[in-house]
Amino acid sequence: MHGAFRSSLTLNKSLKDEMDYLNITLGIALHSGNTHSSAGQGPLTADLRQKILKRDSYTCRFCGFTSQKYQDIHFLDGNPSNIRLENLATACIFCHQCFDLERTAEMRSGALIWLPEIEQAQLHHIARAIYVARISQGSMAESAKNAYKILMERREEAKNRLGTDDPFILGTVMRDFTGPRQYSMRAKKLEGVRLFPLDRRIIKEGDLEFNQFPQILAYWRSKDGPFGGKAPYQWKKFYAKFKQAA
Repeated sequence: MHGAFRSSLTLNKSLKDEMDYLNITLGIALHSGNTHSSAGQGPLTADLRQKILKRDSYTCRFCGFTSQKYQDIHFLDGNPSNIRLENLATACIFCHQCFDLERTAEMRSGALIWLPEIEQAQLHHIARAIYVARISQGSMAESAKNAYKILMERREEAKNRLGTDDPFILGTVMRDFTGPRQYSMRAKKLEGVRLFPLDRRIIKEGDLEFNQFPQILAYWRSKDGPFGGKAPYQWKKFYAKFKQAA
């Protein structure tokens, strides 16, 4: 496997020795304030943001995805006013949105699916590989489209189990109908439910809005991006697994 793609799937060796992956639990932003750190506003200044990215070698602490651009900063305790270094962690855009389902709904960037056989972090690697492969040439593009279709079919089972595949509705239930004790136990209640990252990320600037995802995908595929212009062959084994489970 090419080195550029390998770095997008695993922590580089130095980071692997220094830190473990952090857990991903679907949730909502419990504190008001600037939880969306990519703009570098609020208590999290652009300089501090860059300091954290460099400390973590631009590597997501939740899944190990490395990218020099389009990474976010996550507040581990959920409080955007707590800017102690130990409370800040680099997160890829897919992992980061799991912690704020309402924001995910605003960006129209995710859907709930039932996929107990794949962990949330691994699903993010698969999604990135599918999106890169889907706009490549030949059989790989067709396989990627089929894999995407299989994953989207898992939305129906999420609806059967939760009554919805919409992250906004789940986020609303967490905010309005769940007490602190129930909220703290949500990981067990949602076991097997995953947030699948969709191929759009709607960003609003004033009265305008645009889909940022094509821009992000173009960078990932560029010679300077994590896929380094190379096709992500390794994901095909996951496609075979999906076909068997479907």
